[in-house]
Amino acid sequence: MQKTVSVVITTHNRPDYLKESLAAVLNQTVMPSEVYVIDDGSSVSYEEVLAQFPLEQFTYVKVPVATGANAARNLGITKSTSDIIAFLDDDDIWHTDYLEQHIAMHEKADAVTSGYRFLETPDKIHINPIETITTEVIKKGNKFCGMSGVTCKTSLAKKLMFDEELKNSQDWDFFVRITLENAVFKNIPKDIYFYRRGHVSISTEVANMPLEKVFPRLKAFKKHKGLLGDEEYHNRVANQILSQLGKKKNKHLWILLSIKEAGLTATSKVLFGKERIRKRFARQFHF
Repeated sequence: MQKTVSVVITTHNRPDYLKESLAAVLNQTVMPSEVYVIDDGSSVSYEEVLAQFPLEQFTYVKVPVATGANAARNLGITKSTSDIIAFLDDDDIWHTDYLEQHIAMHEKADAVTSGYRFLETPDKIHINPIETITTEVIKKGNKFCGMSGVTCKTSLAKKLMFDEELKNSQDWDFFVRITLENAVFKNIPKDIYFYRRGHVSISTEVANMPLEKVFPRLKAFKKHKGLLGDEEYHNRVANQILSQLGKKKNKHLWILLSIKEAGLTATSKVLFGKERIRKRFARQFHF
């Protein structure tokens, strides 16, 4: 008997994007048994968009106050009753056979990821060739996909849930905990969905971030410090603090913070680990 799928779409103030993502879900070669649209406290109306779809094909749940994507996903998990949960962010779009391919992989897996193509630049594709994701693989970082490319056994998702305290690296944390459960975690090395970068990229947000805003972004690493080990932990912290350093103001303050939180060795590795970066900083700081 074919496994059933619940789809959890999280959305916030983007009804136009939801129109595209929901249309893709309802146009799958294998239809989900239930679809939950979790509106995370949007201040704009979704009525016009939702009215374009048959009401019996999805359930719209409005959260009164925005609590974040992880909380919205957890709400979807608690409502799901199918064998598998498929997660989708409102700004991404699945290929028509996305669920079909994931369901097939679930014959030998508890959780599945997949590759993607960039929506704005369709000739750019991200595919990780690794087919089995282990703790050793994922501890080095999420080099697979975001949550729009993930399906998971419902029983496993209900056991793990998402960490609502994390403001970034939520997918990495979820992946780590899947592997720590000794679950079979597979990757489909094909681009079977479209990932949208959006108008304001993550790199732009990081470049404009005030110094104190970086600390919540370190929580996932601190949570798994024991797993990472001291060296890898410090490397990850330094990389996070010094991300987009070339675009940041007060570069010396970011470097000092990295030395304080990650140590001189890890900081130096990020700053001078590559010849291109070394030359850039030599120009900027007149070394």
